[in-house]
Amino acid sequence: MSIRWIRHDPEAPKNYRVLLVLTLVVLASFAFPSVNWLGPPCYSLMALWFTRVLGESSGRRRWSDRLYQALGILAVVAQWLWLVTPIKVESSGIPLVTSWCLLVGWSVIRLVRALAGEKLVNERVLMGAAAGYLHLGLTAGLVMGAVETIQHGSFSPLQMASMMEVSSDSVLMVSSSFAEINYYAFVCLTTVGYGDINPMLPLARMLSIVTSIIGPLYLAVVMGVLIARFTSELQEEQGS
Repeated sequence: MSIRWIRHDPEAPKNYRVLLVLTLVVLASFAFPSVNWLGPPCYSLMALWFTRVLGESSGRRRWSDRLYQALGILAVVAQWLWLVTPIKVESSGIPLVTSWCLLVGWSVIRLVRALAGEKLVNERVLMGAAAGYLHLGLTAGLVMGAVETIQHGSFSPLQMASMMEVSSDSVLMVSSSFAEINYYAFVCLTTVGYGDINPMLPLARMLSIVTSIIGPLYLAVVMGVLIARFTSELQEEQGS
């Protein structure tokens, strides 16, 4: 009797539903303070699941796939290092900013390629596109939160800035302020610009500008890919 190991098939349809559910759970945790504790674990699961779903691009795993999955693990470690370290330790946010910026940039590139390779534009593919967009906003919020701990007063008015000057607690203890910074991240991503929270320092302003550029750019690229795929489907149906 032989034992067969079940391996992930990179050519099989990718499960984007879990990614969308995780992003929605994180958003819900910001809206309801009683479930704020759901946010950090879901961030970690998002990073690991993205690298799992998008981490194999061919019949055999390449060195870039292994590096991408290792980056996901590194991002999770950096996230929890930042979360449990006292706020006054400013340098704890630097590994998070670096690893998550690299991870989300690489993830978006792989996600767009994966969506372009789909044979049909269906509900599952649309879920993947939506999950990628929400992932951009949540990552921007996480990075902005880390920037606020690195450079106090980067965003104003923000409750986190005043608490950091007198508190030795970790970022987990100011989760309500973390929800505020994520709200601001999505305001930038969608280019709404309410003006109730403002970037005060150069790094914060540049990060806000980059987020405002990435949001519409992602929508334009993904919509172009999906429309091109849908058009080719119609042409194939008409030709057959």
